[in-house]
Amino acid sequence: MIDFQVLLVTLGILLLIVALTTLAAIGNKLYSGREASSKKTFLDRLRQSFLHLKTGVPEDHDEGMRRIVRSLSGRWSELAAQEVSQLELALRLDVIHALEEQGVIAHYLGRARSPMKWNRAHALRVLGELKVPSSVPTLLTALEDKDSDVRNVAARSLGRMKLQAAEEALVELLGKHDQAVSARIAAICIEMGPRTAPLLIRALREGTPKARFWAARILGEIRDPRATRSLGDALTDKENDVRSASVWALGMIADRASAGVVEPLLRDLVWYVRAHAAEALGRIADPNAIPAIAQALQDRSWWVRKNAMDALVRIGEPAKPALLNTLNGGDRFARDCAVEALMTLGMPLPESVVSEGGKS
Repeated sequence: MIDFQVLLVTLGILLLIVALTTLAAIGNKLYSGREASSKKTFLDRLRQSFLHLKTGVPEDHDEGMRRIVRSLSGRWSELAAQEVSQLELALRLDVIHALEEQGVIAHYLGRARSPMKWNRAHALRVLGELKVPSSVPTLLTALEDKDSDVRNVAARSLGRMKLQAAEEALVELLGKHDQAVSARIAAICIEMGPRTAPLLIRALREGTPKARFWAARILGEIRDPRATRSLGDALTDKENDVRSASVWALGMIADRASAGVVEPLLRDLVWYVRAHAAEALGRIADPNAIPAIAQALQDRSWWVRKNAMDALVRIGEPAKPALLNTLNGGDRFARDCAVEALMTLGMPLPESVVSEGGKS
């Protein structure tokens, strides 16, 4: 028998949930609309203040600067810092000078040491956007923060500054932090591009094992040919990871002249070094390396064989004779790779291979 009282209570609860959900959605929409309107109004006023700095009228300049200083102290301070960062250099330096005189920079330097992590992170973001040279030591200290979110913000802020001191500091810190922060620093160095290459080359030559590894990886990502010689020297590094990263980087740069120094690493004692060497030779695509790559099809590591096969496919037509010769060899794995490579290249297989089916 249906208990109508329980049913009514259940329906009432469901209706209440629906009503509350609807009210929350309406409230969120109203709040979002108000936030967007507030943000637009703020930006309009801030940009008007920037225009006041350019009129040449002292009163306009002073009033505009007062508004800008206030904007960096309020709710939308991070947004204001982003806008300041986009000003032409002379104007931005004028604003920074005023912020220093009014104690705004000192305020954020202090907040960067706040016991509250979100206060620290916010201050570091603002300092990074403003690109104030005096904040570099604070940002470097923040890379040692106990909180990983704050450390990541500090690394990003240093990258945004695009100052030589910040770039040198970032490269100097490669490999000195946990994996997440090191990866963030590496990503920032990659964003900076070739201008960090000399610093990275020095780190590759003189840094700790972890620093050498990260330097090689970054040099490969930015593909700066100036690094070719130093990366070639690093192929004899006693650290497996450094050799692996360096040979991978040479493949990314793909200078054909480096094929000769990469080829010996197909015989490295460490399987992943050999695998990256095979991959690199495929990218370099020097036909002179074909015999050595074909020999790597017999490697005991599947990954090395796979990369060697892909390398021969990448080289293309010049690799076909070596692949055909491999079909007649005694290594089953090498023959299987050769069959797959030839099929990928669209070359008809010899009748003997076809008739044997999968036995090759």
